[in-house]
Amino acid sequence: MNGNAKHVRRPILSNPNVTFSAKNPISDDGNVLCEVPNLLTKEEADKLVHSLDNGLFGKEWSPEGYDRRHKVQRYCLDSDVSTEATFGWIFDRLVSNCNTSSSSLLKHRPYEIVVIEHTPSSCRSIVNVYEQFHRCPCEHEYQNDTQQTMYTKCTCYTAQLTLISNAIQHMEKPLHRNLECWDIANPPEVHATTVTMEENGGVIKMGEFLWEWRGRISDVQETTADNVSTDGSNTPTEVSDASNTTDLCNEMKILDVVTGGKKTIGWTRKKKLKSLDRRCIIVTFRGIRPPSQLPAEPLPDASTLLKQHQLLNLPLSQLLTIVVTTSPIRSNPSTEMMEQTFDSFQFAGDEFAFECPKVIVCDGCRVFDEEDSNNGDFGKRRSVDSSDSDYIPPKITKKYANCKQKLRNGIATVDQSKNYGEFKKALQKICEEANNTSAKTEKSPFANTQVVELEDRHGYGFALRHALYHNVHTPYVCVIQHDRNFVRLTPMKEAVTAMISDPMQRIKYVGINMRSNLMSYDIFAGKYGRRAVEEFKTLILRPDELCIGGGIYGPNGESIKSRTLPPAEKGSKPFDALAETYRGSHQNINHTEWLQSSEHTCQESNACHQLSLTPTLFWYDNTHIVDTAHYRDFIFDPKFKMVVRGGFVEDKLSPVITRNVERLGLTAGHAKFGCYLLDDHSGAFFTGHLDGGSFRTAHLHRKKSQESKVDANSALS
Repeated sequence: MNGNAKHVRRPILSNPNVTFSAKNPISDDGNVLCEVPNLLTKEEADKLVHSLDNGLFGKEWSPEGYDRRHKVQRYCLDSDVSTEATFGWIFDRLVSNCNTSSSSLLKHRPYEIVVIEHTPSSCRSIVNVYEQFHRCPCEHEYQNDTQQTMYTKCTCYTAQLTLISNAIQHMEKPLHRNLECWDIANPPEVHATTVTMEENGGVIKMGEFLWEWRGRISDVQETTADNVSTDGSNTPTEVSDASNTTDLCNEMKILDVVTGGKKTIGWTRKKKLKSLDRRCIIVTFRGIRPPSQLPAEPLPDASTLLKQHQLLNLPLSQLLTIVVTTSPIRSNPSTEMMEQTFDSFQFAGDEFAFECPKVIVCDGCRVFDEEDSNNGDFGKRRSVDSSDSDYIPPKITKKYANCKQKLRNGIATVDQSKNYGEFKKALQKICEEANNTSAKTEKSPFANTQVVELEDRHGYGFALRHALYHNVHTPYVCVIQHDRNFVRLTPMKEAVTAMISDPMQRIKYVGINMRSNLMSYDIFAGKYGRRAVEEFKTLILRPDELCIGGGIYGPNGESIKSRTLPPAEKGSKPFDALAETYRGSHQNINHTEWLQSSEHTCQESNACHQLSLTPTLFWYDNTHIVDTAHYRDFIFDPKFKMVVRGGFVEDKLSPVITRNVERLGLTAGHAKFGCYLLDDHSGAFFTGHLDGGSFRTAHLHRKKSQESKVDANSALS
């Protein structure tokens, strides 16, 4: 360590074997990782915290981050003289403590001061990020004598002051400086560590530690006499490198719970869980110059433009395949629900309903014989028609105790499985009759439909994957669940055209909205910070292909007048009230502001209405159109493991999208998945829910009524 620097030392590291290119906290090559302890007295720190909490500096805490768990205040020195007076004396003290007699470590004032409150809740994220990914203008690339890529010495820095409690910062060096590189540099055991940021002390990062290492605040420690060093020596208590383990997990353990003679696995707490009210505040002096020019988005090449031109000249039947997934439900062997779903295809246009190829994927199921459920040896499989006397049914856990949940998880009784087999035969017959041109008297939505029966249970996700790999031969696919139907006119062909025509090929998924995501803009705004919402607004697309005339769409369009509502929807909130709620939503207000702006080019005078594509971070399994290659080669790529066997696509994929956005930023993270929701700003949704798990045919209604009468008579007797 340079002996001329006052009160400067290497921070406390949990990994003593961690490898840094710099041997000292302050290195002549500009690679700096050092700590200035006891930068503020306790009285000064308490006064500063009081001022921040009470808004005495003219700023209030504002939630930021993709989970809104961080409270943030931002100050810019260039435009606010009072900020210099507020924080300037702290920075001057930091400079005087770390500068040497021969050189100055911090050569310029910070450009921005960011104050962030951290709590155990806000430290749940496991995503490590760079302070700034794009390199600053003061760093220039050049080749040295051995033709290695080198960079000129950079004077950018970050200096972080910790208040109230100690903080733990996790740091790691990736194998490559790439936002999508999750592998740690070799050997991994010496390129990851945690750094203890002591209360009222400052940590400075420059050079390698600023640009090549990434990190996050992973925990907040209560300051005690055991972990405060009064003599400036590195004698801390041991810091665990498993930094994302919280007190909640430490206070809980897995053990066997015996209830009613049955042994199950459950959670118990060692002691009563206390509310975690500890926190720390980190004041970051950011002396990082912003990049002079961000890289421009690549323009589409000639081959992409040629492909777009060729696809636009094809009919919808050569562009889109409709995949409908189904599995056992209580209404089997009746095909009534499936017929209602297919009949609603006409709302999407005649070409969609009658000419597009369709695939019905019938998932397999596990057969459970309730009479043998007490047998101690489980798991042997058999077919419905098997006469194997040694058959042992699969084990059914308690959480699947009701019929609806068991069927949802692919578990059927022998009778239900037989009904499902009859349902598939009836479905095959309907499709064969519709495909038989000699028997056609009128158009049927089951025309051009093939039924694919899976022997084993795959689950929704893998059943869909099977169809994509073996039965889909068009560039786009529309995925529909067996109980999701169209309730009004829907521009499916126009949505496909918009996906093809997008010059940057940003649109990879178009979800057809339903009740729960009708106001997706408001859903995003309610979860994420203000800065993210402003960026979110820039991602909303309004393609020319979705500026549709004829007075069909919009608040007063024909689509609203033609809607039909499934029985499952009629007991819900009145639709007029829902439309009224929508009119006051931020999603509608934002669209109204766009209509009043100069960006609006759609001619409303010609009864045209502009539909929009609103970005979403959730991959809804509800009716959606996707680029087939995107689904098959990216979403279902085995190396990414974004979809698991037996589950739904949205359950595993949606958290992956959120983590990518947190790592790469909203624009870049969302672009990898390209998810959008279609909205015509009428305040009504396009798709309804027949609720296959509870769907009852007339036969089931009569049976339920008879059972109720028998129960009533038994009670009276």
